[in-house]
Amino acid sequence: MGAAGGALAAGTLIAGLRASRPQILILPNDGDSPELQPEDNRLKIVSRGEWGALPVDHSARNENGLYRKGGNPYGWYVYPAPLRESYQTLVIHHSAVYEADGPATLSEIQRLHRDDRGWADVGYHFMVDKDGTIYQGRDLTARGAHTAGFNTGSAGICLLGDFRFEAPSKDQLDAALALIRWLVELLSPTHLAGHQQFNPATICPGPFLAAQMEGLSRAAGLRFGIDGYRPAADAADGCGCCTCAL
Repeated sequence: MGAAGGALAAGTLIAGLRASRPQILILPNDGDSPELQPEDNRLKIVSRGEWGALPVDHSARNENGLYRKGGNPYGWYVYPAPLRESYQTLVIHHSAVYEADGPATLSEIQRLHRDDRGWADVGYHFMVDKDGTIYQGRDLTARGAHTAGFNTGSAGICLLGDFRFEAPSKDQLDAALALIRWLVELLSPTHLAGHQQFNPATICPGPFLAAQMEGLSRAAGLRFGIDGYRPAADAADGCGCCTCAL
């Protein structure tokens, strides 16, 4: 099946997404701020400790040390509280790689981001597996490394798989929508966009997933596109990091 035909077929999946709010479950806490666990709409997310994430490496060559405006603009930047004042956009990605299962894929993504790209941690804030399991990535209190030039003020969500060649599953899209709705309540973003809309040289998130973007935006009550993005006022230099070449 060609890319255009595949994208059309994938687009029909959005009609089956559940319209209900995310189920109220427990978000594992690995020392995160209580701000990251809204009492009225919790979502089950597999914590970094549960999937075996490596700790943040603040000696990483390309995200070295802590952010200093004018001194170390590409360092590890921590958003000031409350987070609702720092985030405006959710950016959707695909992993392009998939190993034996979700945890193995996460470990490979973190290895690629740390060892090959020289970042302090995995670049995405959340990752969604094919079976609908949601995994915690980089702490939401920290700037991501997922969209070149547009990381400050955006949260990165990666769906595991290569959506150049396959469509995301209904379970995966349902989980992504639940996560997006949870983030809307937590962070109050205004927009959702695909990685390629910010960085045209990439084909991420792939045509099969890109076909779902407008539907996901509407279902979550967000505007679709990049025009809502603005960097946090005290980190306007932004980070040039980008997660993928695909």
